[in-house]
Amino acid sequence: MKTGAFTRRSGGRWFGSALVGALVLLAGCSNASNGPSSSKGSAAPGVTAAQINVGALATLSTGIAADFAPIVPGVQAYFDMVNARGGVNGRRLVLSHVLDDGGNPTTDLDLARTLVQQDHVFAIVGVATAFFGAAPFLVQSGTPTFGYATENNWTPAPNLFAAYGSVLAYSSTNADFVYVAKKVRATSAAVIAYDVPQSADECQGALAALQTHGVHVGYSDLAVPYGTDLSSDVVHMKQAGVDFVASCMDVPGNINLSRLMQQNSMVGVRQLWLDGYDESTLRQYSALMQNTYFLVQHVPFQAARRFPGAFPGLARYVAAMNTYEPGYTFNEVAMEGWLSAALFVAGLRAAGPDLTQQKLVDAINHLRAFTGDGLATPVNWATAHSTITSPACESFVAVRGDTFDVVFNRGEDLWVCFPLNRPYDVARPVPPPPGSPGS
Repeated sequence: MKTGAFTRRSGGRWFGSALVGALVLLAGCSNASNGPSSSKGSAAPGVTAAQINVGALATLSTGIAADFAPIVPGVQAYFDMVNARGGVNGRRLVLSHVLDDGGNPTTDLDLARTLVQQDHVFAIVGVATAFFGAAPFLVQSGTPTFGYATENNWTPAPNLFAAYGSVLAYSSTNADFVYVAKKVRATSAAVIAYDVPQSADECQGALAALQTHGVHVGYSDLAVPYGTDLSSDVVHMKQAGVDFVASCMDVPGNINLSRLMQQNSMVGVRQLWLDGYDESTLRQYSALMQNTYFLVQHVPFQAARRFPGAFPGLARYVAAMNTYEPGYTFNEVAMEGWLSAALFVAGLRAAGPDLTQQKLVDAINHLRAFTGDGLATPVNWATAHSTITSPACESFVAVRGDTFDVVFNRGEDLWVCFPLNRPYDVARPVPPPPGSPGS
């Protein structure tokens, strides 16, 4: 997440999840109306001499569950790995209550109350939902909370810890659109987005950046109604000689666009998607995803095979997921869960055996360079609740045949970084922060 207000820096599937949430909201999902009530009690609820009980709160059912439910296997796999090594300070980590909000913000709030006031969990590790209606209550209760941010309501509370940092900002990726367009030698770009802020705002910044940096934009449409026929857009793109598409749509929209481009003989067009870095998606649609690029916030899954031994954190992740939750190893939302659990455990170890919720929160907020055990560029939790440290870094993958491949890397240095809040030169990315995996 970079500075500003939007929905970036929460994993490769942040965009599709946030967008699905916005569309559901437009369809009539109600917002939470009940205010939070204080639930401060024991400083270490859920903690015994033998274990630490925590909860998870995610959308596990309804049509959008696939974008959120895998956070739980990611958390569970990390806990299983830690427990197999003796736990933390002699205590096992137990995911004792896993609740399903069904994608409803009022239910999300009600279930958070249940976890804190009835189940007395020590923390909530594994929040993943389009509508985090429980955020104000969890801030007031002081419950340490970890998960996947799809809204900008994780900031600036000191006890809410979103993977990759708690601030979301659309403008942070502007340089990345230009960078990819330049790398693929685009001569005529198209920029396309849905008519909701989570989509249009992101691509508005991309459009402006492309134009500012000398990339010709032959066509743009930032007001596509969700589910509409894209044939007219494709006709205009073809007339404009488009050879690069920057899309802020979700996977179904991108697939439909690709299919129509193929039907209209627009062959070899490069694309940049913000959603779809998923092996199951690629297995289903590989013929429509060729020459497609993705921004990735963690060490790409494919780096384990591409650079054997260079990324031990990724090797641990793959090994543990294959052992404990093999159906979710290469899932972006499971990675969010793994990173959330890793931060929770890092805080437990720093807080020591005489545990309280406040000690845990304080310990994490003293971590200056958290990388999720070598999976992402460092997060400074002294500032990550309210700002993003420059430079902003991404890794990139592209579809090559029936697989994803790491691209734009310099050997084991996977990161493409640009400074924030000052001019940047896309031809000269800056070095990643010290301690970044592979650098």
